Amino acid sequence: MTNKVRVGQTYIYSPNLLDKIDGRTNLQDGETVRVIQPFGCPRNGTMDHTFVQRIDGSRGGLVHCNSLHTKAEYLDYLKRRIAVMDAERKDSKLA
Repeated sequence: MTNKVRVGQTYIYSPNLLDKIDGRTNLQDGETVRVIQPFGCPRNGTMDHTFVQRIDGSRGGLVHCNSLHTKAEYLDYLKRRIAVMDAERKDSKLA
C-alpha cells in the first residue's frame, strides 16, 4: 500500500475502511485520480490524508493516503481477489 503520495502523481482509488465509513468524496472504487495541493490547505500527508482530483480536473476530495494505489499495486490486488473468487467457486461446485 502506498503511504507516501506525491503531488502531481496519478493513483488508483480503492477506499480503505476509513474512507468507506466516513467518506468525504463521491469517488468510485478503481477510479484514477491525481494528487493535488490546494492553496491554503494543510500539507498532503497531514494525519495521513491527501487531496485528489479526477483526471478530467473535477474535484475529487479528501481521502486517506492508504486508499491510493499505484497501477501495479491495484492490478496485484485484483489478481488476488480473482484467485479467491475462483477458489470459492470451485469449493461450491464440489459441495
